[in-house]
Amino acid sequence: MSAATPAPSKPPRRARWQGALRRIADFFPWTLLGLLGIAVAILALGASYQLVDLILLVVGWVTVGLVSLATVVVLVGALVIGLRLRRARRGREGERWLEMETGRPQPSGFELPGYGWVPLLQSEWSVETPDDVRAEVRTQLGKRRELLVAGRRGERAGVRRRILVRDAFRLASLGLRDTDGLRLRILPHKGKLGRLPVLTSFAGGEDWPHPMGVAEGDRTELRRYAPGDPARFIHWKVYARTKRLVVRMPEKALTRARRTVAYLVTGAEDEASAGAARVAIESVSLGEEWSFGADGHPEPTSRVAEALDAIVRSAAVPPAEGGAHLESFLRRAERQGPAALVVFVPAAPGPWLEPTVAALRARAGRVRIVVGVDDLVAPPVRSPLRRLFTETERASATDAEALEQTLQTLAPLRAEVLILDRHSGRVMTEAHRRAALQASSADAGKKKKRKRVAA
Repeated sequence: MSAATPAPSKPPRRARWQGALRRIADFFPWTLLGLLGIAVAILALGASYQLVDLILLVVGWVTVGLVSLATVVVLVGALVIGLRLRRARRGREGERWLEMETGRPQPSGFELPGYGWVPLLQSEWSVETPDDVRAEVRTQLGKRRELLVAGRRGERAGVRRRILVRDAFRLASLGLRDTDGLRLRILPHKGKLGRLPVLTSFAGGEDWPHPMGVAEGDRTELRRYAPGDPARFIHWKVYARTKRLVVRMPEKALTRARRTVAYLVTGAEDEASAGAARVAIESVSLGEEWSFGADGHPEPTSRVAEALDAIVRSAAVPPAEGGAHLESFLRRAERQGPAALVVFVPAAPGPWLEPTVAALRARAGRVRIVVGVDDLVAPPVRSPLRRLFTETERASATDAEALEQTLQTLAPLRAEVLILDRHSGRVMTEAHRRAALQASSADAGKKKKRKRVAA
């Protein structure tokens, strides 16, 4: 595992204040509902003694008893869980790694007893840091086990959990913190991209005539003789018929490249492209001889483990630096000889476009661009009422309009662009793109209509 871990970004001031207030509230044993119950009990008891009302007296003492019972249960439960967490920390000494995939639940080894036999006691927990990792809790054989789900690839150092102990009536609650030294290595999930088309492209050669190739094909083209041309290339039959000296020139042609150089450009909406790069590395899609690099790791490598590490660490590259090292990587790789180029780019436009287009403009004849997408649909437009009764939208859906902007910017390169849908495993055709773009326009029209009606 790589020891390089990106430094965590500083949270916004509002988030820091909210975290501080939450930590203070976690030490206070009563919730707002519990405080309301205490206030009701005090008012009911005071009124019952003044009015000699037995009903208010019963209501007051029942409320006091219920809040007191909830408080005792929560205090004892928090004490027991806190002691268990302390023992668990002692057994978690040393560096531990957990390899994960984005969007895929992975058991972390953290668990707590269910305490289902204790009346009124409930417990739940969540992950505070890292911010893009959440916890799913599943009960198995009386124990509650944690599964972590990551939203973005990368390396994370340490997991901090917030365990909330409360009663069934939500009258009392206490929050506990658990710091785990578990280190996460998160790879982009492959989805259904198990069978990628062969990504080896063409390089200069003599096999297939092509106007964008290199002049290394058969000598079938003719031009006028110029001083300095070798005499063996003169076409004497043409000279016998026309009395003009012409020489045979090699036609522009391409051949299947024996070596492939691949690079991952980072930016917004790059998770699907990173997943496609991972599949290409782990399979034979790049051919037998290949080298790979990524933003954040511009040194070419031909080892699978190092290439996967480059994909993981590329998530820490700031968006403004996407594609900045592509030119230097290509120059380094081309020193070893001619090669076909495969570049994995994000689906949404961003600062990465300008340096990427500049680096590929001179190599357009032998570049294949791969764009990964997730569920090529328009951004969902739903009313708050429909959200209550329908399933939440998939956060990883790719915006069709953003993809179209990206493709239009890459169009002057005249390179072959391959669009891969990670959810379906299909190669997206132009018909798919048009359908998604029409759906996007229709949703945008509905949104404008709702705004006009609301106005």
